[in-house]
Amino acid sequence: MAVTPDPLAPQLDGGAAPRGGRGTGGIFTGVAVATCGAYAAVTMAPVVAHDVTGSAFLAGLPVAALLAGAGWGASRVTNLIGRYGHQTAFATTYLLGAVACATAVVAVVIANFALLIAAVAGIGMGHAANQLARYAAAELHPAERRAGIIGWMVWAQAIGAVLGPLSLSPAGRVSETIGLPSEAGGFGVGVVLFALAAVSHALGPRYRAASAQAAARVGDVTLATASPRALPTVQIAVTTMVVFLAVMLLVMTVTPVHVDSAGHGVGAVGAIMSAHTFGMFALAPVAGWLTGRLGSITVILAGLVTLLAAALAGALAPASSQTILAGALFLLGFGWCLGFVAASTLLTRDLAPALRVRLQGRVESLTWITGAVAATGSGLLLGQIGYGGLNLLAGALLVIPLGAILLRGGRTVGAAEHTASPA
Repeated sequence: MAVTPDPLAPQLDGGAAPRGGRGTGGIFTGVAVATCGAYAAVTMAPVVAHDVTGSAFLAGLPVAALLAGAGWGASRVTNLIGRYGHQTAFATTYLLGAVACATAVVAVVIANFALLIAAVAGIGMGHAANQLARYAAAELHPAERRAGIIGWMVWAQAIGAVLGPLSLSPAGRVSETIGLPSEAGGFGVGVVLFALAAVSHALGPRYRAASAQAAARVGDVTLATASPRALPTVQIAVTTMVVFLAVMLLVMTVTPVHVDSAGHGVGAVGAIMSAHTFGMFALAPVAGWLTGRLGSITVILAGLVTLLAAALAGALAPASSQTILAGALFLLGFGWCLGFVAASTLLTRDLAPALRVRLQGRVESLTWITGAVAATGSGLLLGQIGYGGLNLLAGALLVIPLGAILLRGGRTVGAAEHTASPA
């Protein structure tokens, strides 16, 4: 049976052994640089929103706008990938992020809240490329290495998450030097770094993926004609990514408010949230290694247990205990990381490359838009049921991915991962 070449299927040069190193390094660098720009920009957005509106509630909307922009942008990026390939799509999306950051600078100067929200949504669209890059990098490598590669791509975001906010002080001084408000400095950093990421993809070496044979395998051809959403791997992955992010954002978004209301200072807020960020990103390579060794289902279950422990610790922790809260937030971040890496790995299996790209974009959209809803609703729920109740509600949501694993044959999926031939 003849197989029609997939335009998105990776290709090899002259039958040579596949090499993904240079391409992986370029993607990693782009993610680290662009994430740094995104975090530098959005860290200041709530401060600017509060200064402009005087409303604590409206100050939280930029985070929701960022997540919504990332969700909506994911499907747009995958459309670009389908037409022009990964590198052109990423370069275009990062350029959009730079333009959005420049628009945010204007919003700061003229103190326009609506323009600020629109600009932050645009930054979220640029950030969508950072989220999808883990799949592009995974496609450069054989199936047995993809979990580890995804872990390292998530870790690349840790670099930006740390360095982006640290750039705000010098960026603010530079901004004042050229006659702009200091609050515009973070957005200026975003302009520069998003633009650098765009240039690195536009002018960088063409990378070719190592899984050229994947599109020609019988399994891929068969599954390409089926509905991807009916596959157990897809259903488990989607449920895990959506619920795990919602659980994390319900608690994470309002934790600074809870800590501040308990009378702790800014230093305590920073330390507790740093523990959370460390759990989210710094151990992502460990999550990738565990997924490669134990399989996605086992690691998803481990993440579920970790998130449940975090929810219980957060619910029972006295507001005066910074140590317990920091531990709970670390577990919250690490539990999400385990599920995120493992579920992402499931989405690199079983489907032909073109279907994988489209499906990955749709899953990203659903995940981050759900996250935007969770982030927005967390503040309202905090006032209704308190921080302890919010943690318990988040923990209760974990029954959804557990049910998906039990009902959709998680044991069978896990066994298939270990017996599948390399792509």
